[in-house]
Order: sequence, then C-alpha cells, then structure tokens
Amino acid sequence: MVIYYKIVQKESYMHVESLLVLSKVKKYIKDNYGCSTSANFFLPLNKDIGENLDAAIERAKNTGRKTVMGKDFSFYVQNPQVEQNLVVASKVKRYVKEKDGLSTSSQAFAQLSSRVQKICDESAKKALEAKRKTVMDRDFTPPTTTI
Repeated sequence: MVIYYKIVQKESYMHVESLLVLSKVKKYIKDNYGCSTSANFFLPLNKDIGENLDAAIERAKNTGRKTVMGKDFSFYVQNPQVEQNLVVASKVKRYVKEKDGLSTSSQAFAQLSSRVQKICDESAKKALEAKRKTVMDRDFTPPTTTI
C-alpha cells in the first residue's frame, strides 16, 4: 500500500489521502510569495513526500534500526530552519508503522517539512517568473540535490 495513491471511497466521490497539512502549505506560499495555490499542485508534492518517505524507511531497515530518523532522508539537512510542521505527523507515523512496523522520530517531520518548503519556494518562483499569481502542478520540480 502506498499512502499517496491510497484511494478512499466516501459516498459518491473518491479522494487521495494527503501527507501534507494543506492549509499550512497554502499559507506558507501566500505569506512568502503572495501567491495562491492550485489544488493540482498538491498531488505531485504529496507523491514526492511519499516516495522520499519510502526511501527513508528502506534506509532505516537496511541499517537495522526500528525508527525512521532525519538522517535516513537523502536530502538531510542538519538543523533545518522550519517555521512549522507542514506534514501530518499522525499520518506519517501511521504510514511508517503500517508499511514496516517502524517508529518515526520527530526529526523526520522537520526533514520532510524542510523539503516541502524548498519545493514550495522553487515552485512559487517559477509561477512568478511566468507572471502568474497561482502556483500550479506544472511549477512543481523536485529538488535534485540536497537542500
């Protein structure tokens, strides 16, 4: 099961479960860049976070630990400057527990939030360069190097 593709049936509609605190991500972009955020922007962002979480789980397992820590992320930043948590901690913890029975360190949330901030920064800059005031899915570009 992959949480960012997990479809939940709710009466007559379906939705994708999010690992992100959408309101905080929208606020981060609005406060820092004055831009709105398209609903479509969250799907690739959520997918990126899920894929990186999967890789961190594998790293933790490969080192014999039972806890996913900040250092398990390929984009690890020592002492990340994160204003607030941009991922839903309870969903991240549940995902890690259900996937492999591991625990999640609080460091993981700071690392994931740091990545979300970096992606939002780059995406908002692309939208502004295109003379748009809305960040869209086409602005999404995952960082290819460490943050």
